[in-house]
Amino acid sequence: MLTVRLIAPDDYAIRDDGHSVGRIRLATERSPAIWVWHITVTIPDRAQFGDAATLDEAKGRFRVAWEAFKAKHGAEALAKAYAEMGHADWAGRYRR
Repeated sequence: MLTVRLIAPDDYAIRDDGHSVGRIRLATERSPAIWVWHITVTIPDRAQFGDAATLDEAKGRFRVAWEAFKAKHGAEALAKAYAEMGHADWAGRYRR
């Protein structure tokens, strides 16, 4: 189940079953400002991102893209990507 968590004003982390899978933020560097979203799961594929006029529209577009991404790659590839992403975030990875 997708969940949205505010991480800064107008900046949201997207999680699916406890895994970080994306981000939606208001791109104020654009004129006019627009909501941008992207999938952050690291599976070799073309980049998955887009934009929208409103936060609700961005959430909807992200959901559609994420469901298609999951269906395309399957549970095994996602599990491997989550494990690799978790290793990259592991605090002890720099210890020698």
